[in-house]
Amino acid sequence: MRHDKIDIPKSKQKGRIIRKTWLIEPIFDFLTYVVLVGAYPLLSGLFFFDQLKKGDYIIGASVLFGLALILGGLLLYSIINLDRLKRISGTLKDRNREAIKNLTEKLGWNLKIHNQQVSVLSPPWSWFSTNWGRQIVVIYDRQDILINSTSYGLHDLKSPFHWFGNRKLEKIIKDNFEEEIKKTTRQQWV
Repeated sequence: MRHDKIDIPKSKQKGRIIRKTWLIEPIFDFLTYVVLVGAYPLLSGLFFFDQLKKGDYIIGASVLFGLALILGGLLLYSIINLDRLKRISGTLKDRNREAIKNLTEKLGWNLKIHNQQVSVLSPPWSWFSTNWGRQIVVIYDRQDILINSTSYGLHDLKSPFHWFGNRKLEKIIKDNFEEEIKKTTRQQWV
């Protein structure tokens, strides 16, 4: 993922990551997500209606169709919330930047970009981890930070299947960031 494409002022305003992209990229992403969300319910729906006409295995087909609708709904929810930014209260912008840098070192993560407006963190990857392609974007907004964790697949396509893992990483960032801010505030008062 190229992070120079992030439109930071618009992202702060809208509360979600806004990227400067070429016209084809959103169309390709949209078509891919339509196929991901629609394939399970469509195929199981066709199977259900076929079994309904024949009168065979109606219970199994209806359970499969219900599960496919639930999975499709969860995937749709995940896709809608992929770029959402979570606001965390901090202190001054420089202290927030320093806290993010300390947090990255403490967790053993990689700091890919770290400037006045944005930081990009990447958890380490190993053969038995699920962190491949996962990145956390931190945008500095006055005294707050805005975070988003996203998993990327091939061709920088965002993965909706890692939604729960991404929220877990955001919680780790939030808890450790608040702890780091409290620690630096206590040290300053002493």
